[in-house]
Amino acid sequence: MRLAGQAAVITGGGRGIGRAIALAFAQEGAHLVLASDVEAEVQAVAAEARGFGQKALALKADVTRSDEMEAMARRAVAELGHLDILVTCAGIDGTGLLLEQDEAEWRRVIDVNLFGTYRAMRAVLPQMMRQKAGRIIAIASVFGKQAGQGFVTAYITSKHGVIGLTRAVAAELGSLGYPEITVNAVCPGYVRAGMWMRPQPTPSGEMLGPEIFERYLKNRVPQRRMMEAEEVANVAVFLALPETRGMTGQALNIDGGLHMS
Repeated sequence: MRLAGQAAVITGGGRGIGRAIALAFAQEGAHLVLASDVEAEVQAVAAEARGFGQKALALKADVTRSDEMEAMARRAVAELGHLDILVTCAGIDGTGLLLEQDEAEWRRVIDVNLFGTYRAMRAVLPQMMRQKAGRIIAIASVFGKQAGQGFVTAYITSKHGVIGLTRAVAAELGSLGYPEITVNAVCPGYVRAGMWMRPQPTPSGEMLGPEIFERYLKNRVPQRRMMEAEEVANVAVFLALPETRGMTGQALNIDGGLHMS
């Protein structure tokens, strides 16, 4: 119960890594506001979280809409009385070669992954600044630090932006006199959830199903395995703890050694 009484907002909290983070936070005593553009998914996760004895509110909210992000933050404060933690987990992959993806698809990936993170941060920060405390945790990617696989160029570009945004906002808050609002990123590698569990193209363009693709990925990872969503959730919990108040502007890898920095 290391997060007992904390109020956490999680975007993209209906499946995969977002679901794992929501349940990990609930097990640690946090009350939740879960947001997704698929309401049925966050309703189901909220019901699971309540099983741990915590309050859990499910909202249909789209990270591409500033008004919906602002309404999410207001609802969190109205229902829970405060807003202590934000985890930005909503994201899409946008698989495709640079010359194959049209501009509209590129804009969509950047809008959800990068601007969605920006909108969620902007929505919660006024309340955290009033409280003079808070934790913002952006789910980025190890591919926000390296090119990795060039056939997900829009995704890679967006995640580089998320890490840059994390660092810039952390520095900005410190300069404005809000040192107790920390902003950090979690950088998963290949996780047995979400985009990596769907058929994927290799650099040659060949499409591989999840089981074959998983074997292909393992050969690139020193630990010779994929990460589990729960492992990513544990890092998010770590960054939300009072004991990590001295960490801000950091981007922590959870990737089995895929990228060692």
